[in-house]
Amino acid sequence: MRTGHKISLIYSGITIGLLLVAGLVFYLFSSNYIRNLYFHYMEEKAHAVAEEKFSKDELDPVKYRNVVLRRKNSIPTSKELFIRVDDRQLAKQSLSVYLTDEQIDLLYANQTINFEHGGEVGTAFIYYDNTGTFAVIVLSRNPYGTDISQTLRWALLLLVLVSAGVLWLISRLYAMRMLDRIDRDYQTEKMFVNNASHEINNPLTAIQGECEVALIGEHSVPEYQDALQRISHEADRVMTIMKELLSFSHVRDGMTIDHCEPVEMKELIEDVTHERCHMTCLNDFIVTGDTNLLHIAFKNIVDNAVKFSDGKAVTVAVDDHRVTVCDHGIGIPKADLPHVLEPFFRASNVAGVRGHGVGLALAKAILERHGAHLKLLSRQGEGTVVCVDFKR
Repeated sequence: MRTGHKISLIYSGITIGLLLVAGLVFYLFSSNYIRNLYFHYMEEKAHAVAEEKFSKDELDPVKYRNVVLRRKNSIPTSKELFIRVDDRQLAKQSLSVYLTDEQIDLLYANQTINFEHGGEVGTAFIYYDNTGTFAVIVLSRNPYGTDISQTLRWALLLLVLVSAGVLWLISRLYAMRMLDRIDRDYQTEKMFVNNASHEINNPLTAIQGECEVALIGEHSVPEYQDALQRISHEADRVMTIMKELLSFSHVRDGMTIDHCEPVEMKELIEDVTHERCHMTCLNDFIVTGDTNLLHIAFKNIVDNAVKFSDGKAVTVAVDDHRVTVCDHGIGIPKADLPHVLEPFFRASNVAGVRGHGVGLALAKAILERHGAHLKLLSRQGEGTVVCVDFKR
């Protein structure tokens, strides 16, 4: 099973399990509350029935009529029993049909007993009258509790099923997005490490080779000087790569811009262009940011355009929150275009041109930190256009 599906199942299972537990607890509490509430009404009904039967001669007509009305307006009953308990042994034979021995003992202790008998619920208590002592038992069906409990069961089942489907879709989308992001970051880190190792290994291998050659036998002073110059050149390459790596890593890992100041774009672009560039400024604009970082970004873009322009002039235009750098050089193959802004990626048609593939990636990272968007348009053999749009 794929990792995304496993994460979705685990997340959905845990959430649905918690939902089931919460629903079950709610159902039990609701059912218990409804049951107790019905028993409470049953007790009121039983007392009304007892008063109506035994207090008829003791109450005046108005009070007796109120008792009768209270009994009629209370919940319906299926059976009403009055068992004389002066002889407890004889009464126990009748009471045991409905109550257990423990419940009968509690009844004789003057406690109200709520019980279930068959498909009905009942209540029982001792009533003292001047004609004797009686156990009053009232039985009734509880259609309300049954209907409400059934409705709750179906509602909770529907809620769980709908929630399960929704949670599965949400968790799957979330898991796949997270996994895609993790996989993308992992592939980027893997490529970053592999390419960095390769770029650093080349000049170090050259330095090691020059040292080994210089240490074999005796050589003239000019030969030693040539070897040292080659070693120095390769060491400079290592230093350049390391600086680019540190700069790119610093920017990529969430660098904050500490030294923000107004930057006039025309002046900045004029500083990074040289004799092979043709610059035009239609509408100058000012951005707020780090001058040094913006200088590095645009210098990398302009130098990259000059390097691959095949000796032709590079056009740089500044116009209303947009900087455009256009060359008419070798261009970028269509298959490589989506990857040229990735660190250490080099197009397939630039094998003969020196470089490390960090410049554009570093420029993109710096510009994004300044709220700008970098876009590349290119055709192989026709040239490349780099557009940098700043927020207004």
